Amino acid sequence: MRRAAIALALLLSGLNAAAHEGETHRAAAPPPLPAAALAAQPHRLADGSLFVPKAAQHLLEIRTEPWRGAAPSAQTLVAEVQAQPAAAVLVAAPEPGLLEAAGSWPVAGQQVRAGEVLAWLRPQLAQRDAARRRADLADLDQKLVIARLNVERLGLQSAVNPDNQAATGNIYYEQAAAELDALQRRRELIADSLRDRLPLRAAVSGRLAAVPARAGSVVATGQALFELADPKALRLAAPGFDAALGARLRSARAGATVLAYRGEEPLADTPGWRLLFEPAAGQDVPDWLPGQLQEIRIDVDDAAPASAACARAADGKAQVWLHHGPEDFEPRSAASCAEALSAVAPGERLVTQGAALLSQYR
Repeated sequence: MRRAAIALALLLSGLNAAAHEGETHRAAAPPPLPAAALAAQPHRLADGSLFVPKAAQHLLEIRTEPWRGAAPSAQTLVAEVQAQPAAAVLVAAPEPGLLEAAGSWPVAGQQVRAGEVLAWLRPQLAQRDAARRRADLADLDQKLVIARLNVERLGLQSAVNPDNQAATGNIYYEQAAAELDALQRRRELIADSLRDRLPLRAAVSGRLAAVPARAGSVVATGQALFELADPKALRLAAPGFDAALGARLRSARAGATVLAYRGEEPLADTPGWRLLFEPAAGQDVPDWLPGQLQEIRIDVDDAAPASAACARAADGKAQVWLHHGPEDFEPRSAASCAEALSAVAPGERLVTQGAALLSQYR
């Protein structure tokens, strides 16, 4: 490659020297190259192709071979079934407490309905909070005794009036009755907080994908207890080390299910990527469970000699070179290397070494 780079620099400098030969600062444009000099140097033709003499090809170490098409190869990936992120719902603990079963304890894979009680959470209060609430109950009990006496005393006035007008028209009686009712409601709420338990319900209908909690466990606020997944919204995630695999992917299949490639994402803890697949449009979703392992059979285009054949054009597109004549080279450009190679017909001679050097000629 060093020899090729030096040769390219000499050829380019020869072009520049010939282009500036005889030029003065007052000249409007350099004179055209002599025909003999032009024939000895690589140069672009009017149709966009490139003329490269045999001597320059040897200096640049240009190599070509007939294009046989991208050879498909089969690979096997081991993927984990996952719920689609948009279709997964977590049921978390609203406050610290003790988990209690609502009948039998739920298990992964179980079908549940929206609103179904999955478990009970008995709140766990700190000793100080529990003592304070019990003290509030004792204080309320005392106030309730006094409030009932006031209501009964003011209610005796109704016995004086046979029409019961004294009690119904007495504002003090109505105020005492309202105060008694408020005290009773307050006492019920505090008592429930000491002995009551909270239902943990399924937010949506679906299948339990994971049940990390167990009955009798003491959980913290926000701790995940159940994970619900839509059984029709699943994907497969396969670890790999080739982020460009998707560009060469021809087909993917898990058993009898045709898969569509959805992209890749970097792994968080280790080098590599997570390749993401999901059932193709119109395919029935198999009876998979999140966490299961599935084998994916994929067919990919062989990368060789694509890596050496592809270069980068001036506009940033991928570019390959075809050898149509002894000294004639034609460029083919596309958005990606795979698209550029797909336009090459089998049997055409493809530049497999030195394509990047040819792309430097303007």
